[in-house]
Amino acid sequence: MATCQICQDLQTSEDGTDPWLVARLETGYVRLAPTQYFRGATFFVARECVREVFDLPPATRQRHLAEMSEVAASVHRAFAPRKVNIESLGNGVPHLHWWITPRYDSDPRPTGPIWEDLEFLRLLWTNGGHPDADERASTKSSLLAALRAADVTIDERA
Repeated sequence: MATCQICQDLQTSEDGTDPWLVARLETGYVRLAPTQYFRGATFFVARECVREVFDLPPATRQRHLAEMSEVAASVHRAFAPRKVNIESLGNGVPHLHWWITPRYDSDPRPTGPIWEDLEFLRLLWTNGGHPDADERASTKSSLLAALRAADVTIDERA
């Protein structure tokens, strides 16, 4: 979809210039969320530009959900949170993407939804909370190592 912001953003994942890309999988892209208020926060973005998971062809849908589950399990293995939240929203951008958010006992609101944490929202809305280059590389490396142990096929092209 030419006007889809996520499709435009994913072009950087294809041309190798996306600083947040962790891995390309069969049905989607694993990307760190730029706002790392919750260390290890990750997006799994569908390769196909569809609004809902049920809009994917059945075989692709099955593989996509399996990959999304493996990405979530990899976030858990890499960062050892007490809980992993998984959400597919898309109210603002109608391209299927999953918010995979590790939750820790040390969170300011450990039992509340992330959307009730005003500091997180402030950082999200102001494009803040980005890790420095070394921390981003370390976080990506941890997640990629966990993904390599998962039941996914990683596109290893440069």
